[in-house]
Amino acid sequence: MVDELLETPAGNTPLLPVRLTPEQEELCRRLDELYDPYKSYVKLPSEMFRGAIFASRAECRNNPDWIAQAAHSLREILYPLWSSRDKRVPDKKEEVFQRYGSAFFDETLSRRVKSVYRRLNDLAHHRRASSTKTDFEMLLVDFEVSLRQALTRQLDLHREIDLLVSRGPPSAT
Repeated sequence: MVDELLETPAGNTPLLPVRLTPEQEELCRRLDELYDPYKSYVKLPSEMFRGAIFASRAECRNNPDWIAQAAHSLREILYPLWSSRDKRVPDKKEEVFQRYGSAFFDETLSRRVKSVYRRLNDLAHHRRASSTKTDFEMLLVDFEVSLRQALTRQLDLHREIDLLVSRGPPSAT
């Protein structure tokens, strides 16, 4: 009897960790800081964000459920603040962002983030009849842009102003 080579079973090839952009790394740091007062109740948001990026990478897209899995990880980041059922963060979301020092978190931005949360919730729970790679990628961009804005602190604005002032007026050439 001749030994036959068998194919490697699915899932036996480890994937390398994801590499985030500098902006995504900064978002992770800020999300962790936002939830720092509640860290004994809430998993690190940066881990969930990395999980979403990992699940949505090209090597994982043969998994027919990758969109729901990635959306679920992103949704979990917002769940303690936007779900009325979750009691892990006892403070109102406005208080959480105010304590963090957000410069832009207002009713308009709150509605925008809530819209992202609802869309993620729909994808995570398979409530969309068809969802595409493009749907998820656009939602990921909305998540990142909205949260970066919500997590901009007053000190960040002062740093930007200082940088502009230190450069001086533009020179005429």
